[in-house]
Amino acid sequence: MAPSFLPPDSHIHIIARAVLVQNEKIVLCRMKSHDYFFLPGGHVEDGEAARTALIRELHEEIGPNNYAVGPLIGACENVFPAKDDLMKHEINFVFRVDVPEGTVIASREDHIEFISMPQGNLTEYDLRPAGIKTGVIAWLADGQTFFEELK
Repeated sequence: MAPSFLPPDSHIHIIARAVLVQNEKIVLCRMKSHDYFFLPGGHVEDGEAARTALIRELHEEIGPNNYAVGPLIGACENVFPAKDDLMKHEINFVFRVDVPEGTVIASREDHIEFISMPQGNLTEYDLRPAGIKTGVIAWLADGQTFFEELK
């Protein structure tokens, strides 16, 4: 039986995410009510470019700055349980974003927080979706664009 998706949000969500790089460290985000991490970013709105959405989300979450949105480093499809045994489907576009030196990464939103960790320590964290973690670790090792598709 095919899974049921959450109406009316049954469309595929497009998410723009950042591998925020500052002084050879990567910044991860966590909802304070959860024990796992994700890459900063958020939903692309109708008619909005992914890069534009990413900058908007970074401004909302961290604050205005001259974020240098670099190349697309990968994409990841993901399906996950939402509520009442209903599923959500998302496609994540992941960009490298260099953060200007001296920028303090602190949340402007009460429900999230950020941590900064050495790039080599990514394997120690519960970064979701798992495909992004796999893809970013590979990208850090070889610099090749990744695509983690649904299996």
